[in-house]
Amino acid sequence: MATAIAGAIRSPANEIARIQEIERAGPIYGPRRVPDADKPQTPATPASATQLAAQDAAARQDGLGPLIADLRQALGRKPLPPAARAAAAQVMMQLAPMGPEVEARDVMKALSNSGLLLEAKIAAEPQASPIGVDLKAALLVLRQALTQGLPRDSVRTPGKPTAQRPPPPYRGGPTTPQRPAASSLSHDAEIPAVLRQLADETDAAIARTELLQIASLPSPHDLSEAGEVTRWVFEAPVATQQGAAMVQFEIRREGRGTGRDREEGAIWRTRFSLDIPPVGPVEAHLTLAHGHLGVALWAQSADGAERLRTRAESLNASLAAASLPADVAVYHGTPAAPSPTAGKLVDQVL
Repeated sequence: MATAIAGAIRSPANEIARIQEIERAGPIYGPRRVPDADKPQTPATPASATQLAAQDAAARQDGLGPLIADLRQALGRKPLPPAARAAAAQVMMQLAPMGPEVEARDVMKALSNSGLLLEAKIAAEPQASPIGVDLKAALLVLRQALTQGLPRDSVRTPGKPTAQRPPPPYRGGPTTPQRPAASSLSHDAEIPAVLRQLADETDAAIARTELLQIASLPSPHDLSEAGEVTRWVFEAPVATQQGAAMVQFEIRREGRGTGRDREEGAIWRTRFSLDIPPVGPVEAHLTLAHGHLGVALWAQSADGAERLRTRAESLNASLAAASLPADVAVYHGTPAAPSPTAGKLVDQVL
């Protein structure tokens, strides 16, 4: 499958250069700001550049679920161009099965493949190809394949209202699950219209990945009495019987020091949210400190909370068997969310 996607690419170095060129080109679709002649075009500081990037991405972002649902339908019923079909299949391969035997290495793989670390991996190993193992790389190649043959001045198709999209992620914000989405592709749509819609949805998914990367950047407040704070905010697509659901994670590491003392003194905090029938929306908070694990689970539905309570004892036993003392608590409702700070994201599309 990777060979089909690479197509005419002759070497890993050329493949990396292609992805880097796609990234530098930026989104082909989406709203454009009109440059202000009275203002400098280059941001004054890295912080201002990040803020501008976040505002632009927030105006376009949407979850990956709708794109995956439409790709599945397009691959099954529409004669897509070969390059677009191969790139779409590569994105679909990023789905992880949802089963009871999820292990720590599965979460590590989800983090590594989420697109959060794409640029860092390219910088560390410029000769290694991320295609086939990185979701953002797959989306970038898919966007390029879909837009080939379409006019570069194509106007973005009307997307969903903001209220129907998942809220944009931001540093310190709540984790938001995305339940499986249904395809919105029209059965009688012509191929150019299909390519246009898929390209817009791909651009929206890339914008959301960029927001997750920005949410993972350190802030001045990440140096506290508890020590340095490192965070990774990312999403992972999982395959369910109802379709592709998105699980959003935040993993935080708090602590300072060097060597073994650094690991012994570190505190790990993990939050994740998922929304999969029949349990419904669930949010989990895990805290690992000094060899003890605290687990708090919130289910929004009463039935979902009862289902989790019936399995809490089994979870406790499994953790004890792994020599990890733990306290597991299950609640009905949602955890208290921190009050949002004004000015996090601004939608500039009017």
